[in-house]
Amino acid sequence: MNKELPCDQASVLPGRVRGMVVRNVLPILFVLLSAGVSARAGDALYFTFQDATDLPANPSSILIQSPSFLDVPAGAVLKVHLMRGDVRLSTSTLTFAQAVSSAALLPARQFASFVPQTETNVQGEVLPGVTLVAGNADLNAVTQAPLQYRFLWELSAGVMGTPSRTVITGPREMFVIKFLDLKLCAVSAASKLDDQKPGSLLFFTRYTSSASNAARENTQLSLTNTNPGTSALVRLFLVNSSTCEVSNFTLCLAAQQTVSFALSDLDPGVKGYIMAVATDAGGRPTDFNWLIGQAVVKQPLGGRNVSALLKAYTVAKRKEGIVTADGNNQAEMIFDNVNYDRLPAQLGFDGVPTQLNGLNTTQLSLFRPLANFAGSGSSTNLQITGFGTGASNQVVSTSGTTPLSCLTDVNIGSLRLAPLTVSNLIQPGNFAWFSVSTTELLPLLGTQLTSGEVNGGTTARVLSYSTEYRIKIPVSSAACP
Repeated sequence: MNKELPCDQASVLPGRVRGMVVRNVLPILFVLLSAGVSARAGDALYFTFQDATDLPANPSSILIQSPSFLDVPAGAVLKVHLMRGDVRLSTSTLTFAQAVSSAALLPARQFASFVPQTETNVQGEVLPGVTLVAGNADLNAVTQAPLQYRFLWELSAGVMGTPSRTVITGPREMFVIKFLDLKLCAVSAASKLDDQKPGSLLFFTRYTSSASNAARENTQLSLTNTNPGTSALVRLFLVNSSTCEVSNFTLCLAAQQTVSFALSDLDPGVKGYIMAVATDAGGRPTDFNWLIGQAVVKQPLGGRNVSALLKAYTVAKRKEGIVTADGNNQAEMIFDNVNYDRLPAQLGFDGVPTQLNGLNTTQLSLFRPLANFAGSGSSTNLQITGFGTGASNQVVSTSGTTPLSCLTDVNIGSLRLAPLTVSNLIQPGNFAWFSVSTTELLPLLGTQLTSGEVNGGTTARVLSYSTEYRIKIPVSSAACP
């Protein structure tokens, strides 16, 4: 896990930037994230407030402190977007007219700023040749519900450390200052080249089977060992969507072998998701980045039948060797881009057709992997935002929340969203897309199925990654013949 370094010495904000209430000689302590967490060109990092209590009403500014480490060329631009859920509300822009390189930028500068909507031409020079243009937003709405907001930090060129603190100033007539730590909560998937490589761990994001009518409702699962010379031992963990109960089985795959089986033979009458983990003979997770897989799901949906080929979501193990078991005979896998790949935090579902008059039925199946596959699940809420095209050909959006359990099926047509309805968002002949995340941006995986004029399905696209997540599995010995 990336840890914060100790607090730096006291420093001061820069002088007044035109239009901003910023006092000289204002002591501030700030925390630098470790060098392992940095913003590089092409990355997009999401931050949320670490703590958000007793915030001032009617604030005059929200300022984000600079990191101490930066190395950026002339022409680089840092954009910090204020987001409510997945909707961009405002953007603060920092432009580097000349290169800046510093291993210890002291005192701290403000690298992003947001001011009330009534303020105009709010800009100033925070370093020689470095100009900050503030974004305008309803700051009172932010302080009233801070956990609904996040900051998206994008750097066009170079590299810099990530911020750790924001400063909220109260009304101009009052000297009220509130310091809040920022927490890195997710990493954009925009710069990731390939998330469908072979891996040591696979998620089959949906399976279903009928105990009485497998011809109409069933899942055919395939798992392949692509290694040309080494056999693989794989443990399958099947999670029941209703109870979070876990069943587990062991498979042995010879080099370059594919196995395929119907879930009606393995787990009839159940729907849920499957995690497949490469292990050693002791049942401990190990690095074997040679596994791929897919599931063919067929089921009734909206009074019609749908069939979809869903690729497994693959996760590579980055650290060599096994994951050792603890005193409870459980092995803990860490998804942090050091031990295993990070897991998705924000999903995108595109090509969603109109749901009017039963022309189509679109269902999203969503789950957070259990933190302990020998235990039970925990509940949270999903944030769902739909984006479509309005009458003026402008992008319109509508959003809402829904509970997430072991695995939750969400029918798009029945969503309770505001301010638009799904019918208004997706007119006949048009398509929309939906962004889905949990309220705390912890891992989320899912599937999209549609029946009707459009028929088929796909595994969700990844928009951002959770910074860290841990999954424990029970360890039990197994061996291939």
